This record gives sequence, C-alpha cells and structure tokens, in this order.
Amino acid sequence: MATVEIKGIISSDENAEVYEWFGYDTVSPSRIKEQLDGIDDGEDVIVNIGSNGGEVTAGSEIYTMLRQAKNNVEVHVTSLAASAASFIAMAGDKVLMSPTAQMMIHRASTGAEGNRDAMSQAGQMLDSTDQMLVDVYKAKTGLSKPALYQMLKDETWLNANDAIKLGFADGKMFDDVPEETDVVANPAYNAFGLINLSANKIASVKAMLHPKPVPDDGQKLIQDNTVDSQLIKEKLAILFG
Repeated sequence: MATVEIKGIISSDENAEVYEWFGYDTVSPSRIKEQLDGIDDGEDVIVNIGSNGGEVTAGSEIYTMLRQAKNNVEVHVTSLAASAASFIAMAGDKVLMSPTAQMMIHRASTGAEGNRDAMSQAGQMLDSTDQMLVDVYKAKTGLSKPALYQMLKDETWLNANDAIKLGFADGKMFDDVPEETDVVANPAYNAFGLINLSANKIASVKAMLHPKPVPDDGQKLIQDNTVDSQLIKEKLAILFG
C-alpha cells in the first residue's frame, strides 16, 4: 500500500515557490507525479487530502494523473477538501472521509483586468469551468446538473454524513456505517482564508525571488535571504497593498 499526500495550496509548478515564500504548504502537479512515479503499477494507493484548494488548472492535472494511474486509488479526506481539492477527490475509485472532515464546492472565481472584451472572455472562461465542475461531480454523485449548479452557487459545505448521503463520498474512515442526516447547504467564506494571489502579486514576488543582475564588481546579484522586519513589511505590502 502506497500513499500520496495532497496537503496545502494547490498550485502550478511555476507559482509554487511564491506561495512557499509566504510560508504556505504547497502541492503542485510535478510533486504529485514524483510520488506516483515511485509506485509500482497495480499497487494500491491511498491519497490523503487536506487542502483549501487553489488553481483549477493545477487541480485538473492532478485529477487526470490520478485517473490515469494504473492503480486502485482510494481517497481519504483527512480534514478538508475544498474548492479545487474537492474535484481532485472525485478521482478516487473510492472516497472516504474522516468523521471530522469536510468538503466544500463553489463556483469558479478569477481576477481579470482590461477592456470589455477581456471581461467577457473571463466570464466565458468561468462559465466553462463551472460546467466542467458540474460534469465531474455528476459523474461521481449522479445528482442532476441543476441541483449541482445550485450547490456551487451556494458554496456548499458538506460534513462526512452529508457527503456520503449525496454521493460525493462512499463512506467514513474508521466507520463502515454512515449515519443519516439532513443535508444543509451553508455559505462559505474564501475557504478558511485561502489566499488568492493575483498575477501582478505573483510577478512582484518572483521579481524579488529572482532579481536581475546589477553592475557591481562583476555583476553581483542582489541577495538577502534574511527574514527581517523589512521583508515582513514587503510581504504584507504585496498581500494587502
């Protein structure tokens, strides 16, 4: 039995270093591939998920890798499978949730700037993403598309009992007999404070992480990895400025 860990913010490979610079645990497609590459074909795999979500495209790559794996994949939601992490969980041949875990689904979101055409394109992209999410959840749950669209709109939180009742999960970890409960859809707020960095903020951090050489006695790089008050101020300025 092999294990794969999906913990922290789901990020593209190129942006992972930015989130880690802020001190966030991060998982990216290449890191999942490294874990899967070390597992023999046919060996059972447990995927432990504890994530607030993150980037849809990175989540799509991870979902696809798990579906393509020549293994039996059992997903364990150990704490939270929110946003992009929730549709990654749907890649499991079997999905189990800890009695203390939750799952959250919501409509896709993004940041956009530019003219009216750019705004229209962003809206079309979000609509397409929502349709993808509905299709993935429907394949697992069998729920109707209108019902799933409403759940996305409401930003629905599901505990283990609710997720099992609706078909998002197949059972509980440590318990083979799920309890019957009424399902309640609750509004969520930004997945427990998951930061959503804009393209400009990511570019600002990358410029700091990879400074260009400046003329100074043989093209020395500006490097200062000391965590001091000035660096903290710069991080806060990027996040809240």
